[in-house]
Amino acid sequence: MNHTKLLLSVVTVLAISVCSLLGAQSTGSLSQTVKSRNTIGTLSLATDGTLIAGDTVTLKYQLSTAGAPAPTSDTVQFYDGSTAIGPAQAILSASASNLLPYSEVNLNNGWSSSGTTPTVTASSATGADSSSKTASSITFIDNTSTVRSAVSDSTNYAGQTITYSFYALAESAGTLTMSITDSPASSASKSSTCSVSTTFSLCSLTYTFPANAGPGFAVYLSSPSTVGVAFTVSEVQVNAGSERGGYVSTIGVPRATGGESGSVTFSYDDFHAGTHTITVQYAGNANYVASTSNSISFTTVKEDPKILIADSPANTSVYGKAVTLTATLSDQDNDDDWIPTGSVTFYDGSSALGTARLTSGKASISLGGSWSLAGGSHSITAVYSGDSDFNTATSNALSHTITKADSATALSTTLTSSPNPSVYGKPVTISISMTSSVGALPTGTVVITDDNTTLGTITLDASASGTLTVPLLAAGTHTFTGTYSGDGNYE
Repeated sequence: MNHTKLLLSVVTVLAISVCSLLGAQSTGSLSQTVKSRNTIGTLSLATDGTLIAGDTVTLKYQLSTAGAPAPTSDTVQFYDGSTAIGPAQAILSASASNLLPYSEVNLNNGWSSSGTTPTVTASSATGADSSSKTASSITFIDNTSTVRSAVSDSTNYAGQTITYSFYALAESAGTLTMSITDSPASSASKSSTCSVSTTFSLCSLTYTFPANAGPGFAVYLSSPSTVGVAFTVSEVQVNAGSERGGYVSTIGVPRATGGESGSVTFSYDDFHAGTHTITVQYAGNANYVASTSNSISFTTVKEDPKILIADSPANTSVYGKAVTLTATLSDQDNDDDWIPTGSVTFYDGSSALGTARLTSGKASISLGGSWSLAGGSHSITAVYSGDSDFNTATSNALSHTITKADSATALSTTLTSSPNPSVYGKPVTISISMTSSVGALPTGTVVITDDNTTLGTITLDASASGTLTVPLLAAGTHTFTGTYSGDGNYE
């Protein structure tokens, strides 16, 4: 036997046995890519009637993550145009579903019209689920009459499938046309019709976005073949996939269901008069793509301010004494979050007394001296000029009475005679001049006496002066006295 071969055989068997005991190992690897989830933010506004500058406006935002868990620590920022309003708002984390509730067509909240404006009455009818006032009544006027809602953001839905659906009935049989466009600015990419009877039926249109689809999408509802018929539309929604289920967006105002996760309610009271276009921006994170909500536009009108007028001293004053008139303006709720600016003009009847600029909501003028109010009763008003947020306004009339000033203290009288001395038989001219220390020059007449003898009456001219010529005075010493008769300002 060849001992060398035998030894090699034994070694080989031992090596195979050891490998068998250790076990043969094989490894492999797989690269898994998890893409960030697209998001859609839906913004709505609930309002009744006209919005006034300074009113509190409550906005509702819902972040849809198409069935994935909503982010629990992110924030969103509300914008008016390109201007951020308020601080960043935390996204609500709640135990409820993060799916958006369905909604109704409302031209004031997310929906718009094109062509001849259809008649849309929101919250006017019972929905398909028998819920009260959750459906909209729509009457299309002609073949151009359309309602539309757009989801316009930076998200691209290329290759994704969505279903646009709603329940509808009609007062008489009719046909509704549904359309989906892959970008709010393009023509409809797919359309379909739905026959509607007098009982609720489900209408739906499924669409897969092409590979070259633009960001955002829009849905349209019209009835070119059935005009003048009132349709009741309920539970409008856009779903991911081909069935009603996981929401990607709700068109219009979501039906209230409580605290959905991914929701933000934001109230803001600093909207100035004018048109406002509100959007909400979600910055996204590693798991979710950033998105911008649909835009909502509304107009706030100027407010009618409160205006009060006061006088000091109040009600009555003596001619020549200073009277201060003050106008105070505020917003209707008087909480000073809005303070009117501009100017106030004060009037005595139809005559302007003066104008003052508002400072911290107050404007004042003082009347005295040559600018004193004349003696008698006055009806005084303050007229506000208005500004960018407040309409013009006129105060209630204020009654203020001016009593006559004491002429003995308010007036000074100077009497002179010429020639002095004079010769018996020669005429003597007596001159009078009066001044006022408090206001306008006096008017009226002055009686000239020589002791107890009345020599004549002088009518004061515009300079409160006048003369009286006495043709004959007896020889001796004479004492002349001038007695003022008074006028509207002086007693």
